Amino acid sequence: MASPIKVISFDLDDTLWPCRPTILRAEQILYDWLGEHVPEITGRYDITMLRDKRRELFSMQPELQHDLSRLRIRSFELLADEFGLGRNWIRPAFDVFYAARQQVNLYDDVAPVLDALSKDFHLVSLTNGNASTVETGVDHWFTLALNSATVGKLKSEPDIYRQVMTRLDVGAEAMLHIGDDPLHDIVGAQKAGIRAIWLNREDKSWPLDDAVPDATIRSLHEIGRRLAEM
Repeated sequence: MASPIKVISFDLDDTLWPCRPTILRAEQILYDWLGEHVPEITGRYDITMLRDKRRELFSMQPELQHDLSRLRIRSFELLADEFGLGRNWIRPAFDVFYAARQQVNLYDDVAPVLDALSKDFHLVSLTNGNASTVETGVDHWFTLALNSATVGKLKSEPDIYRQVMTRLDVGAEAMLHIGDDPLHDIVGAQKAGIRAIWLNREDKSWPLDDAVPDATIRSLHEIGRRLAEM
């Protein structure tokens, strides 16, 4: 029997590539740039202190949590105000970070699996982050790319998944989501009535008591078997 699945959506960070080393490298490049162009900031704050300040902003302004680009720019604006600086450095600083943030190293299973799946399914990328499928070089696999900043809600809510269904004219039963985050990928998709596979590359324990994934995999190579089971 043919699979009823027509659309498979994928998270990006920590699903297609490791997120933490990507961001840490981008932040170091940014910090070096700040040291050259606005040394007042780096003279007072080391890179860890700046990261802590941004995390504090994240917790204090939940309305920005779905838009990490705006959050980072807002952190620059607050630094400019703190040091009595102009703001002409803010956009160049963000552009330096953004360009470095797009330099990703795909997990080994990504290319062969997405090459195969894209022949039979519409593939979609969904992210809470500000990775660009074009800039990271993965756009050729995807029919559609959405992020939480555009949608206005985090992936822990069903809105982004419902937009996929509307745009591609499919029902929840014809869609499958795959990602690494229990809340944002599994719970969010299931709120929209979509089956969700937890990609658990590091063999972690499932952390939630009130939800379970429809399936768990350690590698994207297992998707074919899971699709057959469905």
